[in-house]
Amino acid sequence: MKPEYHKKLQIAARQTILIHRADTLIRIILRTIVTSLKVKHAGIFIYDKVRDEYVVKMSRGHSGLKVPAGFVKIRKDNPLIRYFTDKTINLPKEHILWSKIISRIKYYKTKKELKIKRFLEALKFDLSLYEAKACIPGFFRKDLVGVLFLGEKRNKKSFGEEELRFLSVLASDVVMALKNAWLIEDLNRQIEINKRLLFQTVAALASSIEAKDKYTIGHTERVANYCLVIAYALKKREKIEGWEKFLENLKIAALFHDIGKIGIPESILHKEVTLNGEERKVMESHPLIGANILNHIEEFREALEGVKYHHEKYDGTGYPYHLKGRKIPLIASIISLADTFDAMITDRPYRKGMPQAKAMEEIKKVRGIQFAPRIVDAFLKTYHSGGKLWELNKQIGRHLLFSKDNTS
Repeated sequence: MKPEYHKKLQIAARQTILIHRADTLIRIILRTIVTSLKVKHAGIFIYDKVRDEYVVKMSRGHSGLKVPAGFVKIRKDNPLIRYFTDKTINLPKEHILWSKIISRIKYYKTKKELKIKRFLEALKFDLSLYEAKACIPGFFRKDLVGVLFLGEKRNKKSFGEEELRFLSVLASDVVMALKNAWLIEDLNRQIEINKRLLFQTVAALASSIEAKDKYTIGHTERVANYCLVIAYALKKREKIEGWEKFLENLKIAALFHDIGKIGIPESILHKEVTLNGEERKVMESHPLIGANILNHIEEFREALEGVKYHHEKYDGTGYPYHLKGRKIPLIASIISLADTFDAMITDRPYRKGMPQAKAMEEIKKVRGIQFAPRIVDAFLKTYHSGGKLWELNKQIGRHLLFSKDNTS
């Protein structure tokens, strides 16, 4: 019958495939080894391809014997690494045992054996630094990915051959799981890079909209900023399905909400008096023009609703489809309020922008008429008399707009 620790370690090994964070994976394995084998401490050297050296990522055990993670680094020419990688060292490669190193040093006596003896003495010195009684390599194909080192057992007994064989298999499992975790971490990093590039591209394209209308410079970014403030305030009041994706689409839709104005003649965009009926109809086509532009970009498909419906009104009197109430997508309802608020407080050639407090009062008046009540309530919650909280929320919104991590 297998010892109880076999079962615990096998369970831990099976769980590693489900873990996609390398540090978490290592922590679980080392903790399981320390408790199951009852060793005083355990750690692992992991190869860092950037530094081209091996680093102690984590060590577990009694505080006096714990090696700080990342504190110890060894190069590839270190005896501990060379023992497993140098083919000229004609010694068993399955593991290193402190007791066998001591006996081998005593065994080698002739001048011919002096070189290997010196190597083993250097290895002995390194093992003593980490108080390691056993070391087990972890290979991926021909590459040494890591070296597991174990301290003395609490009962002072030596490691048995069966234990070492099992640990060797475990080390191989851990290496495979580590390679899998690293691959996923690399993919996630690349996804984040691509996201940042995407939003930088979106912001650049959005600025091209404003280039047509000098009176709306900064409007797009401010609207996107207010949208994020509203979204986070709303999230505290109700559950939003698929929050991370929703926030990403909201950013894109807010930055692109007026992209359809590219297709509107400048004579209409820059007109300083009220538009006539025909001109108004042309101006009101910009949400559909914007939606048609984005419809050809696969990555923006889910953000289309915000662009297409951001001029719909809660009572059904908006455009282009006269949607009413909850039939208006949430993303569009948020943009609608943010867009209107910024327009109200911003100076235009034909009028001065109104104070924020007055704009808030005007928005209250059309709650349930122009804007969805829940959006108005969330928006007003962010604004207090004196404006301190509001200014803070605006800063938070701007940070979220350009931050790497916006999912909290």
